[in-house]
Amino acid sequence: MLTAGFLLLSGIKSSTFPAFYFPMENIESFVNVHPLHDMSLQAFTLCFWAKAQHAGSQTVLSYSTQERDNELAMTVGTDVGLWIGGHFLSFPLYHKAQGWLHYCMAWASQSGMTNFWLNGAAGKAKSIQKGYVSQAGGTLVLGKARDTLLGTFSNGFTGWMTHVNLWSQVLSPADVRALALYSKLLVWGN
Repeated sequence: MLTAGFLLLSGIKSSTFPAFYFPMENIESFVNVHPLHDMSLQAFTLCFWAKAQHAGSQTVLSYSTQERDNELAMTVGTDVGLWIGGHFLSFPLYHKAQGWLHYCMAWASQSGMTNFWLNGAAGKAKSIQKGYVSQAGGTLVLGKARDTLLGTFSNGFTGWMTHVNLWSQVLSPADVRALALYSKLLVWGN
């Protein structure tokens, strides 16, 4: 499991809220992540809280290998996008709020089914890459998409991101709702 961010109780001021901040004026800002286990995934659930500063497509998480830039990537914006093994899938985003949003994406290789939740509410399930296993030995980054051929980063996220969790299994819908509901007890700031 990858975890970034901290759990807080209510009463903490927003200025002390622990979150990664990706400033618009610094397009080179990103976080390199060193997972505890290899990224050869047959299933996963990725959940995080984000407060984006603009509406364009922005990369939240990117995992690339020497063979493939988009081994695993998730974007937010006017829709929520998921790349698995170089294949893309998008979920329309009808929520127009500018505040903190809780995102969860789950995928299982065996069925190829992908589920997306926003603030604990499930969207329509879709299918992608049935039978695929993500390749180990890549680079995991928060806040940017990585081009391994050129060694550059692009499509940056601007705003705040916290409680980033990546599990190597599909969480139940009840667990995803509990994550979103429990986190509503936290103070998110403005």
